[in-house]
Amino acid sequence: MMNKLHKNAVKSWVIARSIGSVIFLVISLLITYIMKHEFQIQWIIQGEKYILISILLIEILLIIDALVYPLLEYNQWVYELTDDKIDFTEGIFIKKRTIVPIVRIEHIKVNIGPINSKLGLADLEIFTAGGEHKIPNIEVKVAEEISDYLNKKIKQKVEEVHE
Repeated sequence: MMNKLHKNAVKSWVIARSIGSVIFLVISLLITYIMKHEFQIQWIIQGEKYILISILLIEILLIIDALVYPLLEYNQWVYELTDDKIDFTEGIFIKKRTIVPIVRIEHIKVNIGPINSKLGLADLEIFTAGGEHKIPNIEVKVAEEISDYLNKKIKQKVEEVHE
Protein backbone atom coordinates (compact mmCIF):
# COMPACT_ATOMS: atom_id res chain seq x y z
CA MET A 1 0.00 0.00 0.00
CA MET A 2 1.37 3.40 -0.99
CA ASN A 3 1.71 5.94 1.82
CA LYS A 4 1.42 9.71 1.56
CA LEU A 5 3.57 12.21 3.38
CA HIS A 6 2.05 13.87 6.44
CA LYS A 7 -0.38 16.69 5.62
CA ASN A 8 1.89 19.15 7.47
CA ALA A 9 4.48 18.57 4.74
CA VAL A 10 2.84 21.36 2.74
CA LYS A 11 3.12 23.76 5.69
CA SER A 12 6.77 22.82 6.16
CA TRP A 13 7.62 23.46 2.51
CA VAL A 14 5.64 26.73 2.41
CA ILE A 15 7.35 28.05 5.55
CA ALA A 16 10.85 27.04 4.42
CA ARG A 17 10.43 28.50 0.93
CA SER A 18 8.84 31.67 2.29
CA ILE A 19 11.81 32.20 4.59
CA GLY A 20 14.14 31.72 1.61
CA SER A 21 12.09 34.23 -0.38
CA VAL A 22 12.30 36.87 2.36
CA ILE A 23 16.05 36.29 2.75
CA PHE A 24 16.55 36.74 -1.01
CA LEU A 25 14.54 39.99 -0.99
CA VAL A 26 16.39 41.48 1.99
CA ILE A 27 19.85 40.55 0.70
CA SER A 28 19.10 41.75 -2.85
CA LEU A 29 17.77 45.11 -1.69
CA LEU A 30 20.59 45.52 0.81
CA ILE A 31 23.28 44.82 -1.80
CA THR A 32 21.62 47.20 -4.26
CA TYR A 33 21.43 49.92 -1.61
CA ILE A 34 25.05 49.47 -0.51
CA MET A 35 26.38 49.43 -4.07
CA LYS A 36 24.38 52.56 -4.94
CA HIS A 37 24.94 54.67 -1.81
CA GLU A 38 28.22 53.44 -0.36
CA PHE A 39 30.24 52.60 -3.47
CA GLN A 40 28.31 54.85 -5.87
CA ILE A 41 28.67 52.42 -8.75
CA GLN A 42 27.37 54.25 -11.83
CA TRP A 43 25.72 51.37 -13.65
CA ILE A 44 23.78 50.57 -10.45
CA ILE A 45 22.68 54.20 -10.10
CA GLN A 46 21.67 54.43 -13.75
CA GLY A 47 20.01 51.02 -13.91
CA GLU A 48 18.41 50.98 -10.46
CA LYS A 49 14.89 50.82 -11.90
CA TYR A 50 15.77 47.70 -13.96
CA ILE A 51 17.54 46.08 -11.03
CA LEU A 52 14.52 46.62 -8.78
CA ILE A 53 12.15 45.29 -11.45
CA SER A 54 14.37 42.19 -11.81
CA ILE A 55 14.38 41.66 -8.05
CA LEU A 56 10.59 42.05 -8.00
CA LEU A 57 10.10 39.52 -10.81
CA ILE A 58 12.37 36.99 -9.11
CA GLU A 59 10.55 37.58 -5.82
CA ILE A 60 7.17 36.95 -7.50
CA LEU A 61 8.48 33.65 -8.89
CA LEU A 62 9.79 32.69 -5.44
CA ILE A 63 6.41 33.46 -3.87
CA ILE A 64 4.63 31.35 -6.48
CA ASP A 65 7.17 28.58 -5.79
CA ALA A 66 6.48 28.88 -2.06
CA LEU A 67 2.70 28.79 -2.34
CA VAL A 68 1.87 26.60 -5.36
CA TYR A 69 4.71 24.08 -5.75
CA PRO A 70 4.29 22.47 -2.28
CA LEU A 71 0.66 21.57 -3.05
CA LEU A 72 1.62 19.95 -6.35
CA GLU A 73 4.64 18.23 -4.80
CA TYR A 74 2.59 16.83 -1.91
CA ASN A 75 0.05 15.27 -4.27
CA GLN A 76 2.80 13.40 -6.16
CA TRP A 77 4.92 12.13 -3.25
CA VAL A 78 4.19 8.52 -2.22
CA TYR A 79 6.24 5.76 -0.64
CA GLU A 80 5.82 2.07 0.11
CA LEU A 81 7.73 -0.15 2.47
CA THR A 82 7.72 -3.92 1.84
CA ASP A 83 9.69 -6.85 3.25
CA ASP A 84 12.52 -6.40 0.79
CA LYS A 85 12.40 -2.84 -0.59
CA ILE A 86 11.45 0.79 -0.21
CA ASP A 87 9.67 2.22 -3.22
CA PHE A 88 9.02 5.95 -3.52
CA THR A 89 7.80 8.24 -6.25
CA GLU A 90 8.23 11.99 -6.45
CA GLY A 91 8.15 14.75 -9.02
CA ILE A 92 5.64 17.00 -10.71
CA PHE A 93 6.59 17.34 -14.35
CA ILE A 94 9.03 14.45 -14.40
CA LYS A 95 8.08 11.63 -12.06
CA LYS A 96 10.99 9.80 -10.51
CA ARG A 97 10.47 6.37 -9.02
CA THR A 98 13.18 4.98 -6.79
CA ILE A 99 13.32 1.44 -5.48
CA VAL A 100 15.87 0.77 -2.77
CA PRO A 101 16.44 -2.89 -1.88
CA ILE A 102 16.75 -3.23 1.89
CA VAL A 103 19.90 -5.36 1.48
CA ARG A 104 21.62 -2.34 -0.15
CA ILE A 105 20.99 0.04 2.76
CA GLU A 106 24.15 1.02 4.62
CA HIS A 107 22.71 3.30 7.26
CA ILE A 108 19.65 5.38 8.13
CA LYS A 109 19.23 8.82 9.68
CA VAL A 110 16.18 10.57 11.06
CA ASN A 111 16.59 14.35 10.72
CA ILE A 112 14.36 16.84 12.49
CA GLY A 113 14.98 20.45 11.49
CA PRO A 114 13.62 23.51 13.31
CA ILE A 115 10.53 23.91 11.10
CA ASN A 116 9.73 20.19 11.09
CA SER A 117 10.27 20.07 14.84
CA LYS A 118 7.42 22.55 15.37
CA LEU A 119 5.19 20.53 13.03
CA GLY A 120 6.06 17.10 14.48
CA LEU A 121 7.77 15.95 11.28
CA ALA A 122 11.07 14.33 10.35
CA ASP A 123 13.01 13.43 7.22
CA LEU A 124 14.10 9.80 6.89
CA GLU A 125 17.42 9.60 5.06
CA ILE A 126 18.45 6.24 3.64
CA PHE A 127 22.07 5.79 2.54
CA THR A 128 23.29 3.18 0.09
CA ALA A 129 26.58 2.78 -1.77
CA GLY A 130 24.84 4.48 -4.71
CA GLY A 131 23.83 7.59 -2.80
CA GLU A 132 21.29 9.09 -0.46
CA HIS A 133 17.51 8.78 -0.63
CA LYS A 134 15.08 10.75 1.46
CA ILE A 135 11.48 10.44 2.52
CA PRO A 136 10.67 13.97 3.67
CA ASN A 137 8.13 15.27 6.13
CA ILE A 138 6.70 12.18 7.76
CA GLU A 139 5.64 12.03 11.38
CA VAL A 140 8.57 11.60 13.79
CA LYS A 141 6.98 8.47 15.26
CA VAL A 142 6.54 6.94 11.78
CA ALA A 143 10.12 7.84 10.79
CA GLU A 144 11.46 6.15 13.91
CA GLU A 145 9.26 3.08 13.34
CA ILE A 146 10.46 2.77 9.74
CA SER A 147 14.06 3.25 10.87
CA ASP A 148 13.70 0.52 13.52
CA TYR A 149 11.99 -1.79 11.03
CA LEU A 150 14.71 -1.27 8.42
CA ASN A 151 17.48 -1.81 10.97
CA LYS A 152 15.89 -5.12 12.00
CA LYS A 153 15.48 -6.19 8.36
CA ILE A 154 19.09 -5.26 7.57
CA LYS A 155 20.27 -7.25 10.57
CA GLN A 156 18.19 -10.26 9.44
CA LYS A 157 19.59 -10.08 5.90
CA VAL A 158 23.18 -9.82 7.18
CA GLU A 159 22.64 -12.84 9.45
CA GLU A 160 21.16 -14.83 6.55
CA VAL A 161 24.19 -14.04 4.38
CA HIS A 162 26.66 -15.09 7.09
CA GLU A 163 24.93 -18.41 7.79
